[in-house]
Amino acid sequence: MFDLIASILAWFYDLWPSYGMAIVFLTLVVMVAATPLTLKSTKSMLQMQRLQPELKAIQNRYKDDRQKMNEELMAFYQENGINPLGGCLPLLIQLPIFLVLFRVVQGITRRVTGIGNQVGWSAGRISGGGDLDGSTFGSTERPFDPENLPVDSEMYQRLVGIDPDTGTLLPLAERPTEMVSWGLDLSRSAQDVLSDSFTSSLPYLLLILIVLVSSLYQQRQIQGRNTGAEINPQQQMIMKILPFMLPVFSFTMPAALVVYFVVSNLYRIGQQGYITHSLYKGDDSPGQQLARQRAAERTKGGKGGSGGGGGGRPSSAGGRTTPKKGEPTPKRDAARGGKGKAPASGKGRGGGAKGGGAKGGGAKGGAEGAGRTGKAPSRHHRGGGRTTEPGSPQHRKRKK
Repeated sequence: MFDLIASILAWFYDLWPSYGMAIVFLTLVVMVAATPLTLKSTKSMLQMQRLQPELKAIQNRYKDDRQKMNEELMAFYQENGINPLGGCLPLLIQLPIFLVLFRVVQGITRRVTGIGNQVGWSAGRISGGGDLDGSTFGSTERPFDPENLPVDSEMYQRLVGIDPDTGTLLPLAERPTEMVSWGLDLSRSAQDVLSDSFTSSLPYLLLILIVLVSSLYQQRQIQGRNTGAEINPQQQMIMKILPFMLPVFSFTMPAALVVYFVVSNLYRIGQQGYITHSLYKGDDSPGQQLARQRAAERTKGGKGGSGGGGGGRPSSAGGRTTPKKGEPTPKRDAARGGKGKAPASGKGRGGGAKGGGAKGGGAKGGAEGAGRTGKAPSRHHRGGGRTTEPGSPQHRKRKK
């Protein structure tokens, strides 16, 4: 796979002797070839999301029988003509292709290494009348040693420094150390060029800016057509951070890879526009069907949550979640069942009924078990309230 994509890259260089244009053409070819897989993945994802309520119903119905649940799910998939892996399988197929493309583009910027090359470079500088001045075999001064390219291709021979007339390798000090295209050395990174001169780094920084803007625009395209979808907070946070990660990586990578990022992002913007127009526009499109289904579910859920009732769960708008103190509830009624009638909300000192005759709401007139203050009886006197009558000898004795 590496050799195949590298051969295509070299073929494009033969057609147009430009490192940058060869990378552009190779990126476009790979992106176009992967487009049918992207469309298939998106269609399958929409279909799975539209049938998600029915899938959940099957899973809940047979949650205690895994084998029966799997059989019912497979029958459901066959009945509706969907593939459970249809949403992720095309993406898994594309991933190795893009990784290979990334490595091939990165491989053409590889440079030679080793102590022998350091000695040869130093000898070449001395034989050419140059002065070493304690300098070393710098990373940007090493000649290229590209990976995966066919050795008989013009691109390979131009990078390694083979004399086109004699077909022999040039001396180490005379080999090319730059991959110039559009006035930029595509083998250098923005970080490397910025350390030399800010003015020289402006074209490199402009490429990174295009990567950032195109990444943010892609995210806006995807979010704009999924307004009714419920997104996991963690996934939403990742989507916010992801557009800024690629520009950060681009700052330290060779400009050849940044060109690949720019072209792929611009192509994906057009691809997402086509997906939005073909799959999310029109009343019969899968995206519109899913949007109507989600709207109906939200409406149904809102009606179910807003219905008032005595003991029903309150809606999400807020409000008290438990009855107020003193209001009757089944649990409170059951607790008071063995203790007699619930106390009335009297204003007397003991809270007893007015017809009871006793000021403190005693056992004769007040509610049974009301106690001296009208509250629940203490644990020592569960059965009755006051144990002595006011004015009795026992009461006076206790008061003293």
